[in-house]
Amino acid sequence: MASEYSSLYHNTRPLGKGSSLLPFILFVVCAIGLSFWGITNINLLIAIGIAAILFGAVLARGNEAFWNCIFQFFGSRTAMTATMLWLVVGIYGNILKEGQMVEGLVWAASRLHIGSTGFTIAVFLFSGLFAIATGSGFGTISAMSLTLFPAGVVLGGEPALLGGAILSGAALGDSIAPVSDTAVIAASSQQYTDGSVADIGGTVKNRLPIVGIAVALAIIAFFIVGTVNEGAISANPTTSGDAHPLGLAMLIPTIVVIVLSFRKVDIFISLAIGNALAIAIGLCLGLFTPYNLLNIDNGHMGGAIIDGVGGMANICILLMVVVALSGLIIRSGCMDDIVGWLNVHFVRSERSAELIIFSLVAIAGILVAAVNTIANICIAPFVNSIGLKNNIHPYRRATILATVICTFPFILPYGGCALLLQKGIEASLCSVDIGAANVMTSAFYPWALLCTTLLSCLLKRK
Repeated sequence: MASEYSSLYHNTRPLGKGSSLLPFILFVVCAIGLSFWGITNINLLIAIGIAAILFGAVLARGNEAFWNCIFQFFGSRTAMTATMLWLVVGIYGNILKEGQMVEGLVWAASRLHIGSTGFTIAVFLFSGLFAIATGSGFGTISAMSLTLFPAGVVLGGEPALLGGAILSGAALGDSIAPVSDTAVIAASSQQYTDGSVADIGGTVKNRLPIVGIAVALAIIAFFIVGTVNEGAISANPTTSGDAHPLGLAMLIPTIVVIVLSFRKVDIFISLAIGNALAIAIGLCLGLFTPYNLLNIDNGHMGGAIIDGVGGMANICILLMVVVALSGLIIRSGCMDDIVGWLNVHFVRSERSAELIIFSLVAIAGILVAAVNTIANICIAPFVNSIGLKNNIHPYRRATILATVICTFPFILPYGGCALLLQKGIEASLCSVDIGAANVMTSAFYPWALLCTTLLSCLLKRK
């Protein structure tokens, strides 16, 4: 991003170095406050971002360079690439949900005939599969807390452990799915020296070893802790009405999209094929009708496609606003000063540069835990600048960004994920009450992911 507009308006600065930080700081402070209060309203954050931009306009006193900067970054390649991807992914995810993919996973779980420990591990893996398919951590938490969580309670599973398994699965999908907002931001925000951005398939493939080790560690942890709390094996009456084996067929488009992404097929082409395949499978198997996808009722447009676009619209606008705010810091030269100061005082090698990136992303995840996407958007330009200055490959930068940002927001008690899980459990009416803090230590995958990423930075040879 830093070099995207280096040739435009290079002789003018929108604000002074000090004042250019103020609009961005105003937004981040408000986002942190909302995070601690458990408020995750995206539209409110958009309003705060717009207010921050207008505040900057007042500081700029009508400086034309200010608005040139805002509009150039607002419509930058970084923002537009992510926006286009999110809109397509929104449609894709809604089609999979309409195809009863959750019900298919519930059916598979009910056929395993396992005890509480095995079921807890299955919850982790099924939640991960659903998150990888849809690219939505929040959507996974909502769906699984209403379906697999009650089933696990019936099997005698420890409620906090089941909640941790759901959070872990959501974090798994968010950290590795080519269609997740995390993958989109991590790839589209990390540039090569010529200004081009990293491809999503390459960045996802680069972090497979780290994610694979974290998954193995999480399974081991769930097995050990679950065995201590092992419950009696019993039937699972809560899933019989919600099971639909044909829903598992909706995994096929996801596998195709992932394979195509790994083979470096353009992500838009991969998603186009995935969408077409999902629609064909759903219609052929009778999982949904054309009306479910697109309909007009009393002049009102509806259906999975319309809802998919609408569900992503506000996060796309938020991305543009935050990218515009970060553009003020970049164009003023303030980001160069910050990165330069870090390089002088802390960076001595590629290893120390990666540790700085790791620390900055972790801090962003802790402070803006309401929605990890927001923390991701805010810190990505700094990761890009540090990486460019220290010759760290965009794939590597994207790996650290995408893994660490999927840790703290999924485990902190005031984070949006834990609060959403708690609300989902309440809505499931399974007579189990657990607080957000109860699942902090049982969400094993985010902890394992944090440790494996840190270890990979520490083991850097130079």
